[in-house]
Amino acid sequence: MLSETEQTSGLPEEFRRYFWDVAFMDLTIEKYPWFIAERLLNYGDLDGIRWLLSWADREYIGGIINKSRNLNQKTKNYWQLILADITE
Repeated sequence: MLSETEQTSGLPEEFRRYFWDVAFMDLTIEKYPWFIAERLLNYGDLDGIRWLLSWADREYIGGIINKSRNLNQKTKNYWQLILADITE
């Protein structure tokens, strides 16, 4: 799923606004990939989604969409429609 350099990388500074309730500097893809992906799917803009797709494969995202209890229902429905080929 992730290359070695991507696994240890932190989040871009412009994503701090999506992680207002946690210690932003402690977030890494290696430690919290599911949480980061959920938050970006729920609240991210186009740049956030592009960044997410740069390190997470579509099957991983599909798994999050199908199993997450933290995505709101509108978001879950939206991503299921957009990514219908991988969520079934």
